[in-house]
Amino acid sequence: MLRLIITTLVLFFAVSVFAQQERKFQVWNYNSISVNITSKTSISASEKVHYTPFESGLDLKFGDLWLKHETCNWFEYSGGFRVLYSRSENGWIEERRPMIMGTFSKKIRNFDVSFSHRLEYRFFEFLENHFRYRQKIDIESPSLTSFGLQLFAAEETYTKFNNDRTHLARFYAGVQTIDKDHFAMKVYYVLEKNKKNYIWNTADVLGMNLSFRL
Repeated sequence: MLRLIITTLVLFFAVSVFAQQERKFQVWNYNSISVNITSKTSISASEKVHYTPFESGLDLKFGDLWLKHETCNWFEYSGGFRVLYSRSENGWIEERRPMIMGTFSKKIRNFDVSFSHRLEYRFFEFLENHFRYRQKIDIESPSLTSFGLQLFAAEETYTKFNNDRTHLARFYAGVQTIDKDHFAMKVYYVLEKNKKNYIWNTADVLGMNLSFRL
């Protein structure tokens, strides 16, 4: 499985370099902080921004709150609420999004594999409100160093419960550079496919996640 993660990482960068179509390039930053209420229950807050350096600048920003409960060592569920702003040709679009999520986890040959399902309802001021389903699979390698260096890969897709159906897919590959009791950091590359007006557009993303645990 380690070879799979390395192969995926190399493939993503190869596709990025040799693709002939014009692509958008973005930088993502995600920050979160979580607090344990009990040994199995936690509350967290997070924020994220999407930045396009060579175009309009800031494209997306959101903040959310989550309450999570681990029922056993292979399943946890959570509920959350997100306020999101995305840039459009006519200005900023506000979205409010309640969410519920369940995550199944399993260790396979020392690799951590998780499969999550999220159902959300998207409230807009001027656009059509709708349900959306998001599924994601994550694979993390065993720790390679004493400070938590790990390789990881992930895939996620988003499906609207309307005529648009599946409209967004992302493929991740990266490195968790550090993972300690109270802090973790990830850097990664994302190949994003986004359908707009029945045309699939492609974006290359460099991202960084910072996680604080209290």
